[in-house]
Amino acid sequence: MDTGLIARRYARALADFAESNGEMTRTAEEAAEFIEAYNRIDELRQAFISPVLDPDAKVAVIRQAMGGKLAGSLEGFLRLVIRHHREKWICFMLPAFIGIYKQRYGIVDMTLTTATTVDDDFVDRLSARVGVVTHSREVRVHRKVDPALIGGFRFRIDDRLIDASIAAQLRRVEQKLGRLPERKL
Repeated sequence: MDTGLIARRYARALADFAESNGEMTRTAEEAAEFIEAYNRIDELRQAFISPVLDPDAKVAVIRQAMGGKLAGSLEGFLRLVIRHHREKWICFMLPAFIGIYKQRYGIVDMTLTTATTVDDDFVDRLSARVGVVTHSREVRVHRKVDPALIGGFRFRIDDRLIDASIAAQLRRVEQKLGRLPERKL
């Protein structure tokens, strides 16, 4: 069975269902919360994939983990996944759904990691430029500070990475020097 194919089909079905119900954004936000909880809480994961619990009990556990709230589209989707015994693929389906949501709504995630904090004006100009280059309506900026970079920056847009940090440049120089044969004097 092709896990990616299953995940994409279910993700498209959820996207179409949520969009037809006018709950696309809410469903995407809750799906992201669910993924985070699913990865963090072992008991939630075990309950969701348990063959012993009935579907209503599984949904009740999910509701409790999500603080009692669930969009109708997400709950219906989870019930469908449970009914078809596809629980073990949920960790692939929901990220695929979030990818579809971002694509349909023109959303790009940008992570800027620097050695020290940078001012808001610079980040605003950078995110505006990213929006123009990627033809996105919304650029979600995530900032990180990592002193190990020494200087420069590490810039990620979705799954593309530009590493212009001093630490990366030093690693490249070190690798090149390590490959040079020793010269006899």
